[in-house]
Amino acid sequence: MSKNAFITGANSGIGKEMARGLAKQGYRVIIASRDVAKSQAAIDEIKAGQPDANIEAMALDLGDFDNIDAFAPALLEAMPEIDVLILNAGLYTNGLRMVKSGFEAMIGVMHFGHFRLTQKLLPAVEAAEAGRVVVTSSVAHTPGKINEASFTDPSKHKIAFGAYAQAKLANLLFARELAKRVAGTKVTVNAFHPGGVATGIWKEMPAPIRKLMGLVLISEAKGADTAIWLATSPECSQYNGQYFVRRKRNPGTKTSRNASLAKWLWEYSEARM
Repeated sequence: MSKNAFITGANSGIGKEMARGLAKQGYRVIIASRDVAKSQAAIDEIKAGQPDANIEAMALDLGDFDNIDAFAPALLEAMPEIDVLILNAGLYTNGLRMVKSGFEAMIGVMHFGHFRLTQKLLPAVEAAEAGRVVVTSSVAHTPGKINEASFTDPSKHKIAFGAYAQAKLANLLFARELAKRVAGTKVTVNAFHPGGVATGIWKEMPAPIRKLMGLVLISEAKGADTAIWLATSPECSQYNGQYFVRRKRNPGTKTSRNASLAKWLWEYSEARM
């Protein structure tokens, strides 16, 4: 019996490579994003090289809580057990803006959307033989600061990258706190930094910066490697609440290890469920 994997934000970039890698290992994969046509194109590309790949797409808008609430039961009907849950959807918006859930877009999608979705999908992860949750964070969490006022007021950010750094810090705090809450169960939760990857997430960066980034960015396949390893490697069953860079444990920043802050963010997010 094949194992099940669900990945957010997998119609392009490292998410697509995660889907490709898991399908190659025999997983049944469901990917979700707002653009189903783009997701289907990604599936078609994967199946061109892997005709037997068991992969399908569903529509999901992580910036819209009503959409998340409607999506979750449909996914659980299609996939009652989730062996691998990869919270990967990400975005960078040069012009700070809001999403339907009432939050600034980057933290609204990458943290609050994923938080709400995870609460609804966790029973399916717990139902699996040994469920794994993998969270895409980033070294960009390093300058990140949690500023509650900025969650619903983008003007509190001096630059757009500050909002991105905050969201990636929130991803890591969330992973650490969720790991604590599932400790003693069959579920493990870990986060990783994919590296500087050449993906469409940076399309809103100013052109000169994108050009410079292009000189140092790595391939999407390399960026997905640590996630696939965390999701499938037997040796990773021993890890819970860790942060990885290139398959190696990394302490992350002191702020990312602040247990009180992680607990506060969880309770704040839970109160807005």
